[in-house]
Amino acid sequence: MVATLINTPLKTISRTVAELGLIFRENGEASPEKLIPVIVNLAEQSRQRGLTAFKEADSGIANGFLSRATTAALEYNDSNFVRQVLEQEINQGVDDMNEVANVYRTMGVMAPMFGLLGTLIGIIGVLKDLANPESVGPAMAVAITSAFYGIFLSNMVCGPIAGKIRAKVWLEVRIKSMIVEGVLEIMKGSMPLVVERRLQSYL
Repeated sequence: MVATLINTPLKTISRTVAELGLIFRENGEASPEKLIPVIVNLAEQSRQRGLTAFKEADSGIANGFLSRATTAALEYNDSNFVRQVLEQEINQGVDDMNEVANVYRTMGVMAPMFGLLGTLIGIIGVLKDLANPESVGPAMAVAITSAFYGIFLSNMVCGPIAGKIRAKVWLEVRIKSMIVEGVLEIMKGSMPLVVERRLQSYL
């Protein structure tokens, strides 16, 4: 833990702690399958009332990304600029979450090393006092326990958490990319069926 604190900026450590609870929370309302009807409905509403239908976008979807995307579409008439703004937000979010994943990857790399260090300390304890059989047991226990915890933390905790973060990042990128494409298609005046088929390519 100390090595991780030294290796990682404090801001990233704070984000890592804050994000830990969110990593295992499933955001079902923003799944790709459930998102398509929402965007298609916006497309249908925009055909009737224009882009003012964007004002009714659900602010809770994808941590408010749909609402921000529709707001950008209302504020700027340039679809290329809207794409740049939204893709920049997506890329920044990916960078932030990759930093969090890197913290756990670093911990996963360091844990076996400190386990090995504990093993060496235990072996030294054994070799230092071979004449005393009673000291061999505790020293070997330190050696074996240290190795176990190092391997356990690396392969059963840190590695899986880093993998979970990567999976969550790519799901969020997919969802937000769907939102961007859907909003841009609506800005172009595409038919709801065209919007739906465009979004289905992300499934």
